[in-house]
Amino acid sequence: MTPADVLSNLGLAQATVATLGTVMIIGLGFLHRPSRSALLWSLAFVLAMASTWVSVTGAILENEMVRRAGLGLMLGAPALIWSGFRARRGVRALPWLGAVQAVVTATAFVATVDPNAYGLTFRIAFVGAAVFAGLTVGELRRAADRLERLALPLTIVSAAFVALGAAVLVSGLAAPAAIGDLALPRIINGLAMLVFLVCATVSLLYFTSVSPSGTHSASNWPHFVVTAGDRLRRAGRAREQSWAVLTIRLDDPTQLRSAAGESNWLRLVAAFEAVVADAFPAECDLGREVRGRVVLVLSRPDSVLRETVRTLLRRITELDVSALVDIQLSASVGWVPAEAGDFDLPVLIAAADAAAAEASRQGGDRWERVRV
Repeated sequence: MTPADVLSNLGLAQATVATLGTVMIIGLGFLHRPSRSALLWSLAFVLAMASTWVSVTGAILENEMVRRAGLGLMLGAPALIWSGFRARRGVRALPWLGAVQAVVTATAFVATVDPNAYGLTFRIAFVGAAVFAGLTVGELRRAADRLERLALPLTIVSAAFVALGAAVLVSGLAAPAAIGDLALPRIINGLAMLVFLVCATVSLLYFTSVSPSGTHSASNWPHFVVTAGDRLRRAGRAREQSWAVLTIRLDDPTQLRSAAGESNWLRLVAAFEAVVADAFPAECDLGREVRGRVVLVLSRPDSVLRETVRTLLRRITELDVSALVDIQLSASVGWVPAEAGDFDLPVLIAAADAAAAEASRQGGDRWERVRV
């Protein structure tokens, strides 16, 4: 099989995977739970699907310019994936960067005639896409659910994308005479894009299946007790071991309320609850019986929950509330595995409250875990 045949088969595989990924991301993700992040990820797959079919069409018609245009457009997809994660985090998404990169790269590929110049342009453009893959890794590290198993494929493949981009550029610069020889880089990059599409589909289906972190809020207490209590009873019957109840409370709430005044106290509580909601995955249950205290019921491995709680406490201390009160916020967390209270919600809440109170007595800005 010649390199041209390999590239043709890779192109068809990419187009097929991109098409299936587009159908799944839109059908199972965006349409099921619409959000701006899901929209941007859907656009990334639409771009990947369209560009791969353009590239395949160019190869079939033996039109090198059409094939190059499709390849250039495809390299804008990683930027749109990065934009989706920024939208999920609630900051400026900057999706126009992906559009600009796709158009500029496609134009550069079509306009470059000299083989050596095209070889250098191709390597630089691939590095440009790899930069956004690296930025995606950075966004993933900020996500509360970054340690979930289904989030790992995209993290790993994005990091590998960065390494491959650097290798492609360095190999070309190390051998300037062969910089226009793209037979091997094309095959490697084709395989890399195929793997990237598969891993991105898996991870983005997970991220689109739950609400973006921070869009959920604490339920009213009666609703929370009914919902979370029923969830724990079902988990107890199934003997699921990863469930836990957490109480998260502001340290020194009486002092805070007195120093801030009633109006500013309500704003402090709103900011606190927003940070709590943002730190935990959207499928957990949050309830608030009194202001300044949130109770959570969720199922997560201890290692994931420990990192999430640590991140939460740091975010609370980093809250800028200087305009409301001249006191740095901190919180204490009581953590009780569900089996420690036989999956009984009232018992678990009481134990979590006691653990949070103990953490507060020990200085606050910490958690106390009840052992089984």
